[in-house]
Amino acid sequence: MEGFLTVAQVAARHGVHTGSVYRWLDDPEVPLTKHKTRNGRVWISEAESEAWLAARSTPVVVEVSAASPVLTGAPS
Repeated sequence: MEGFLTVAQVAARHGVHTGSVYRWLDDPEVPLTKHKTRNGRVWISEAESEAWLAARSTPVVVEVSAASPVLTGAPS
């Protein structure tokens, strides 16, 4: 199917196990749609997969003050 990937292909692109992709498909917080064929094969939109890969790869920056116990080693 053009424009769609198998679970194995999505797993390879994300560097994870296929079981992780199946868990993502069952998680309502993950924006991936499962497209199932009559024979039970699961396909995932390539565009959705790429968008999810970009979202997962975006670092989260947390601002920490210079006086933070994390930086100074002081007990909190």
